[in-house]
Amino acid sequence: MLSSFRVFAVIFVIYCMEFRIRYAGMELTPSISDYVEKKLQREEKYLAPSSTAEINLSVEGYRQTAEIIIHSGRKTIVAEETSEKIYHSIDQVLDKLEKQLSRRKKRRDKKR
Repeated sequence: MLSSFRVFAVIFVIYCMEFRIRYAGMELTPSISDYVEKKLQREEKYLAPSSTAEINLSVEGYRQTAEIIIHSGRKTIVAEETSEKIYHSIDQVLDKLEKQLSRRKKRRDKKR
């Protein structure tokens, strides 16, 4: 059913990190893109400046899904959450992503 939606992409650059927002089944408003940009800035402390992020937002009925894919060096980190509100999905997926990045950083620092 998702194939019947048009998928759009918006590309932003936050400081040194580039990110792209893709959305399907919804209209991307400036408030959503600003919200994602603001929330994603807190994750930059864990990432290399050359990192890229793909944010996929989709709506299918009452299911609103946010997925983030981070490419940092040779590593790829993926987090996905679904809820009834897109802002709630974004918050949850960013919390999940922060936990993954924090764990990765602790493991990396432990090896040094």
